[in-house]
Amino acid sequence: MPDAINKPAASVEEPSENHAADTNDGQGDAPHKIRAALLKTFFTGLSWTAAARGLTAVGTAARYVVFVRLLKPFDFGVIASAMLICTAVSAATDPRMGQALIQQEDKIDPYLDTLFTTYFLRSLIIGLVLIVFARPLGNFFHLGDAYTVFWAIVPLPILQSLQSPRLISLYRRLDFHFVTILNVSEVAASFVFGVLAVLYWRDWRGLVFSLLIGALVRDILTYWLFPHWPRLAFSTARAKTMLSFGLWFSFGVLCEFIAKQLDNLTVGHLLGPGALGNYQMAFRAGEMPVAEFTTSASVVTFPMVARLRNDRHARVRLYWSVVGVVAAVGVAYAAFIFAFGDRVVMRLFGPAWVHAVNPLKVLCIYGILQGVLVVGRSFLTGLGKPERYLIVAATRAVVLAIAIYPLTALHGPTGAATAGVISILIALPIMAYLLQQTD
Repeated sequence: MPDAINKPAASVEEPSENHAADTNDGQGDAPHKIRAALLKTFFTGLSWTAAARGLTAVGTAARYVVFVRLLKPFDFGVIASAMLICTAVSAATDPRMGQALIQQEDKIDPYLDTLFTTYFLRSLIIGLVLIVFARPLGNFFHLGDAYTVFWAIVPLPILQSLQSPRLISLYRRLDFHFVTILNVSEVAASFVFGVLAVLYWRDWRGLVFSLLIGALVRDILTYWLFPHWPRLAFSTARAKTMLSFGLWFSFGVLCEFIAKQLDNLTVGHLLGPGALGNYQMAFRAGEMPVAEFTTSASVVTFPMVARLRNDRHARVRLYWSVVGVVAAVGVAYAAFIFAFGDRVVMRLFGPAWVHAVNPLKVLCIYGILQGVLVVGRSFLTGLGKPERYLIVAATRAVVLAIAIYPLTALHGPTGAATAGVISILIALPIMAYLLQQTD
């Protein structure tokens, strides 16, 4: 869920709708001016989201370096195991109803209570799953007494569901400067209170507290910036309207999640929490620069492409511009890691993390390919074709499922990273073909 003042809020959507109306009125007179205005909006939005993601990345990296110095790979493996299951259940149950509201032209106010109620009930189901299956999941990941991490993480999905549902208007109006406020505040709170918690507990419990306090601060800010007092109410008709688009997107994201997390699951099960902690660190460091840019770009391109549906030339220019930046950032970072990665890991994280160096190099290549795939996804969904991306994501998931176990068993975390690269290399030509065939 793109995820308290009880006042009428009809004006919230008016800027977006008036802007769209103005655009449509001028289409016949000056299409080149409209195109230029939309592209200017894109780059303005990209600047704000890039700033938000950049500041978030700096804060996250600083937090990670500090926490790595204070804790052991085992602690990171424990929290990674819990987050893997939490996000897996979340991905499997997410109807992506919020994305349906972003791309539709109607006002969103009548849908907000149904949206809020659906996601709140879903969060309770996720929490129940974590509580009931904590012990068997702990045995699966070889966590020992640390299986209680699954109980400790239960409040997280609930807090994430409690965001103001009017946050959706941010994406409809392209007011991306609010993203900077939300992201930076969440990371800052998570870092400050997380450090205190880690110093107090000296184990994975500090990491859990860091996540929870960050989610709580974000919740508070969403109601301050996007006031709306939600009610527990549900409309079947409105839910069907949102699900007609959202379910296709949800299936695609679920397949993508499987493709992105199956390696973590395999490493955690075969090699234990210590190896998973090393692999998680390598994964984050390997994909971070490209992931930060593509996340920023996709947030903006999704609504922008929806507005450029009838202008194929502008869409093609936009696509290759974004892909070109992804490639440039990724290649430069990969070159740096291949040249200095071992020294960077040893000095920043210490000798306990030396086994992360080899998978880190492979994951730099993974980050570039994944970035191109994310850009393609935002274009297909922005064009109202989420079912086409499902084909790409399913292909990638199947290839990874075939390759991950033998490569991990033979080559450890480096083999898992290689399996991920292979899965994207096979999926990219399919993505290119589907984009070519989409008008």
